[in-house]
Amino acid sequence: MAVTVLAAVLVIGAATGCAGGSSATERARHLPATSERPEFRVLPDPAFGAKNVAPRRPASISVTAGTLRSVELIDDAGTAVEGKLSGDKTVWESTAKLDFATKYKWRGEAVDTSGKRYPISGSFRTVEPEQEVTATTNVVEGGVYPQDLRIALTFNTPVEKRELVERELRIETSPRMSGSWEWSEDGTVVTWEPRGRWKPGTKVELTAQLYGVMIAPGHYGADDKYLGFRITGGVA
Repeated sequence: MAVTVLAAVLVIGAATGCAGGSSATERARHLPATSERPEFRVLPDPAFGAKNVAPRRPASISVTAGTLRSVELIDDAGTAVEGKLSGDKTVWESTAKLDFATKYKWRGEAVDTSGKRYPISGSFRTVEPEQEVTATTNVVEGGVYPQDLRIALTFNTPVEKRELVERELRIETSPRMSGSWEWSEDGTVVTWEPRGRWKPGTKVELTAQLYGVMIAPGHYGADDKYLGFRITGGVA
């Protein structure tokens, strides 16, 4: 029985790919409607056997036409990754950050609607970067800055995947201020240029979710940044 289920999940897992696309949770929610009895499936994300997985998204296991009785995701050292099970017990998703260059193994058990139990077994391996890329900012948590501030992130290597990086950068302000990102010619600095001068007292939050993001082939973001600061009167 274990062999049969593992073969089924391998086929399904292979169809999901090892990176990109919707999460297992989203796929489970958007299965096409059918008048026939739903088929029991185990959907791993990343796929069982996947390699070079960028650890920027949670890992998950979901089931259709059944529930999860137990799920664990174990790293190389045998330590279980923290995670949570959905209220209907159909989706388990990791809540702790995954590491680079690590093999993760699934173990657990699922049950279909007739009460049959099936083992969950599989693994995936995260990518080992040639270089972990860091970014420094010209602002700090709790800082106070003048009205002519331009927010800049400086990378320790040129960014080739600029669109991927920009998707993970956000500036939130109160009151609202619009602006856009501009790159230096060599791709090492990206600057947020506000449209107009900042209003004194504006609160600003910078979010840069760059951990595990491909910066260039073989180069991945080393960490995330979350910074809050404000604007004062005057200029530098």
